[in-house]
Amino acid sequence: MPRLKKFYFFLVFIVASWSLVVVGVSLFGEGKMLFFPWPQSMGSNFTSDRLEVLRLSLFLLGGYFGFIHVAFPEAQFSSGHFLASIMTSITLIGTIKLLLVDRFPNDAIFIIAFALLGMVIILGSRPSVRRYFID
Repeated sequence: MPRLKKFYFFLVFIVASWSLVVVGVSLFGEGKMLFFPWPQSMGSNFTSDRLEVLRLSLFLLGGYFGFIHVAFPEAQFSSGHFLASIMTSITLIGTIKLLLVDRFPNDAIFIIAFALLGMVIILGSRPSVRRYFID
């Protein structure tokens, strides 16, 4: 493997590791490691917990695909796998975050909806289901 490609995989590994550290510290630590957009610049009453769930789920997704890319560089993904990964990430981070801030009963319907949508996408993207016109 050329030296430049090894350096590339090393950088991807570092960025994927950093994104998982951001998720862990933001969920379970006292301080927030990365917090944007700032609440004063938002100009709305939208709760910051929901924005943090979206932000952390994107970091978790980036870490997941980064590690998959480093471990299995020849791996190919379908659009169903990507969508199911998004739904799984939002469901996982949302459940953890909402349990930690004691708002779970109010926002549980959103978590259940994302989980059900993820399951439908997983079941719908199986190879046996995708063969529409094959006998």
